[in-house]
Amino acid sequence: MKTCVILNPAAGRGAAGQRRGELEAALSGAGLDFTLLTTHGRGGATELAFQAIERGFTCVAAVGGDGTINEVLNGIVGSKDRGVGEAALGIIPLGTGSDFIKALDGFEAGDLHGAIRRLAAGATRPVDVGRITVTAGAQEIKRAFINGLGAGIDAQVAVEVGKITWLSGLAAYMVASMRALATYRPGLMTVRYDGNELRRRLYFATLGNGRFQGGGFMLTPAGKIDDGLLDLCAVQSLRPDQVIRYYPRLLDGTHVSLPVVTTAQARQIEISSSVPFPVATDGEVVATDATYVAVETLPGAVRLVA
Repeated sequence: MKTCVILNPAAGRGAAGQRRGELEAALSGAGLDFTLLTTHGRGGATELAFQAIERGFTCVAAVGGDGTINEVLNGIVGSKDRGVGEAALGIIPLGTGSDFIKALDGFEAGDLHGAIRRLAAGATRPVDVGRITVTAGAQEIKRAFINGLGAGIDAQVAVEVGKITWLSGLAAYMVASMRALATYRPGLMTVRYDGNELRRRLYFATLGNGRFQGGGFMLTPAGKIDDGLLDLCAVQSLRPDQVIRYYPRLLDGTHVSLPVVTTAQARQIEISSSVPFPVATDGEVVATDATYVAVETLPGAVRLVA
């Protein structure tokens, strides 16, 4: 495959950029037909992916974390929607969270050489994608995601983690969670999913394509990236003592048995509230003042190099 490799040098708190020389040497050593490009700001990987597909690249590989993967994904999905062309999605996981790759056999965060061996082999599999439309004030925002969507305090965690520069991985998300818990006030939310309706004061409504979000929290333990469905996990507003007791259960997925948690699988989901709430996709903040989110599943929409 003719491969465009898009490096986010800021990923992993700058660790991805520090490995650029190693990356180039490994790509060359694997005999790949590649071009290496570097992002220079938020959203840049989406435009670079779109341009690469216009130029005839058949694979676009994201070097970074879930946010970089998300940007490249949106370039691939956008190119397909506009009839520009199609390309496979490759992943070289050098990011902070790296939650999506936890759904992939054999992938490990930081394993640059293993990921490049997969790119060189070129085997692909179809995976599902979520598409969202967010109403936030006068704005209507459309995006795709590959791992998950958070609405509520889990998206607020994404807001907080962006402020933390001295930690990475799960530790950064733990600190961000504590900050979000200290300030977030749950609002009355309505969640509609495949003909069902949940109306509660919710801490969050998370949708998972994969199983993990937030740097290692198993929010949707039944998530499968190729079943044509998204997994819903909605958690009601909790007392402080409940937060302390239940919080560790988010790490191993046992929270799904709690009476304050609603789970389901669906193809189409709507989340709304009269009280604005934050929304994040694949760990990246989409809006902080959303009032409505519509989500649909796109089964097998992207070919993933795996």
